[in-house]
Amino acid sequence: MTFRVLTGLFGHESNAFSILPTTRENFQNYLLAFGDDVPAAIEGAQIEPTGTEQAAKDHGWDLVRTVVAWATPSGPISRDAWETGSSAIYDAARTQGPFDGVLINLHGAMASIDYNDAEGELLKGLREIIGPDVPVTITLDLHANVTTLMTEHTDIMCAYRTYPHIDQVATSKRAAAVLDRTMRGEVKPYVFTARRDTIEGLDDGRTTTDNPMTTLLARADKLEAENDGVLLVSIHAGFTPADLEEAGPTVCVTGDGNHARYKAIAEDYMDYVWETRHFDSNTYLSVDETISEIHRMMADGPGKGPIVVADFSDNPGSGAYGDSTFLLKGLLDAGIQNACFGTICDAGAAAELIKAGEGNQVTVMLGGKSDPTFGAPIEISGTVTKITNGTYVALGPRWKGVTHNMGPTAILKSGGMEIVVVSNRLQLTEIEAFTHADIDPSTHDIVIVKSMQHFRAAFQLIAREVLICDAGALSSKDIAKLPFTKLRRPIFPIDLD
Repeated sequence: MTFRVLTGLFGHESNAFSILPTTRENFQNYLLAFGDDVPAAIEGAQIEPTGTEQAAKDHGWDLVRTVVAWATPSGPISRDAWETGSSAIYDAARTQGPFDGVLINLHGAMASIDYNDAEGELLKGLREIIGPDVPVTITLDLHANVTTLMTEHTDIMCAYRTYPHIDQVATSKRAAAVLDRTMRGEVKPYVFTARRDTIEGLDDGRTTTDNPMTTLLARADKLEAENDGVLLVSIHAGFTPADLEEAGPTVCVTGDGNHARYKAIAEDYMDYVWETRHFDSNTYLSVDETISEIHRMMADGPGKGPIVVADFSDNPGSGAYGDSTFLLKGLLDAGIQNACFGTICDAGAAAELIKAGEGNQVTVMLGGKSDPTFGAPIEISGTVTKITNGTYVALGPRWKGVTHNMGPTAILKSGGMEIVVVSNRLQLTEIEAFTHADIDPSTHDIVIVKSMQHFRAAFQLIAREVLICDAGALSSKDIAKLPFTKLRRPIFPIDLD
């Protein structure tokens, strides 16, 4: 029997405290395609829809493709962006059915101008169209904020198990296997969700060190292998800068049948999340502390591999602006040599540099344009060494095969630092962000990336050492400064120890 399956990707991680709206144009600048254009748009990309396509071939499904839409994290998505993604899914659901099943790839922390829980609303609307009996399967980022509304309208839930996220294809295929069994009548899945009064936990979901997240994932693997009734265990570290009542870590168990024992498993796992809530494998350094550590390590001499510095608090991947100047100014003032910095998002400055042309000296006011609170623009002089269109195909394990578009880009060399000045916000996760502009980070003593954790997938392999700098930008570790209005209270770590 050939099953007809509705599918699509509509993903965004929305920072409620960003003043930058996320529009349809932001999706167009990253990934946006519809219907029959989807296979060509994702060809070679190691992302969730690729896993869905592979699963459809393996299981002999007839796919109804709706949309693939992804944008760099920023503020809540605009009405035009919401309509773009939701309408593509809803219109296909209304006109191209009936369906035997649904497999939709989401992030789990999307907010829109009108909906704090955008994915819950999306699933609710979809369920109203297809009815109560069609099994709905969703895949999620492991930083999802899973809500009651999402759980109510989902039959099968499956989250990534890696951070940096390098298992998107595998996640879709895991979810698809359970959906196929469901459509064949072999299982009848239900999702059970557990949470506690915390907005942090599980070491932010990192899987590059031994921690509570990897411990629970190992338990989940063993449980799924040994307990036939446990179909999937999804463990979510949550997304902190979300002004949502139910934001925070969750454990969701997809079980065969509506049985209390699956809820008990989820609650047991969440007990462990609560017990280990203080664990954090990172050491967060101020700008001054970061520079001191660089000097200490460089005392052993240059040429021993790059010290990779992650500008944690200005990570566009968590919705920060990507133009904070705190760390850049500190490094320049300290006279740091043989360094490359990626990136500063400043379309105006990029345009000035491009106009000046390669090989020419120029002085610009750089960065700090989104919100000077997080570092005012700095006057900087240097030489334009390279101009590019900012486009490259990612080769690293995080976004392998995906084309990234940083927009018009210029390299400004000032003192001992090569600065990648871009026009589009993008978390720097790929070595190609440098090499496409003839910068080889492996030959530099200092490599600065605006990223939080994903950079490790590509840069850990070349790093002499990794430093995490919390310079005090929008995504600082000090979340007590965020003006939450809808988050349940009291909550750890803001109110509870």
